Amino acid sequence: MKRILISLLAICTLLLSVQASAQTRYYKQIHPNEISTSYGFSLLGSAIGTVVNKANLINEFIGSDDYIAVKNGGTKGVLNLGYSYQLNKTISVGGAVGMNRMSVKLEDKTGKLNAASAGIYMLMGTAKFDWFRTKSDVFGMYSRIGLGVMAVHGELMEDKSMSGTLWLPTGHLSAIGLEVGKGFSGFMEFGVGMQGIVQAGIRARF
Repeated sequence: MKRILISLLAICTLLLSVQASAQTRYYKQIHPNEISTSYGFSLLGSAIGTVVNKANLINEFIGSDDYIAVKNGGTKGVLNLGYSYQLNKTISVGGAVGMNRMSVKLEDKTGKLNAASAGIYMLMGTAKFDWFRTKSDVFGMYSRIGLGVMAVHGELMEDKSMSGTLWLPTGHLSAIGLEVGKGFSGFMEFGVGMQGIVQAGIRARF
């Protein structure tokens, strides 16, 4: 009977110590996997226009040297999906994909504007740095950076039927991210890059 009581006492002590240790850890450390989805409002059209304005890239993009400039265009927001793993209290690493659609006007050598469209598909490795968390772990602030590649697949829609895919390096920096919630949270990020100057989305941890 004495051995049983000692064993029960030891088990209770162990459980209490584990519970106390868990209470000192952040929720994110106990549930390190994180998936997220967000929608970003972007200056993507302007960024692509700046790149494609270079004559050699226009030629590679649509397989012709008839077009000399991108005059104007528009883009929809960026749909982003991401995964990250919490390495420690501060750093998470993972990856993200993004999708976007844009339309532009290409100017040819005669001055005529020709409509074109493009789909943009991004793949990036990411790192997130949590630099503020409340004691309850309900609210946090962070920064995030991503580096990778994007494929721009475009089609010329008027006089000529042309299509092509251009591979380019890409990146994103969220200077400030705000997050509310634990297992299921909402977030907003403010930054520069191909995922949008403002992003809003949701995250789930497990």
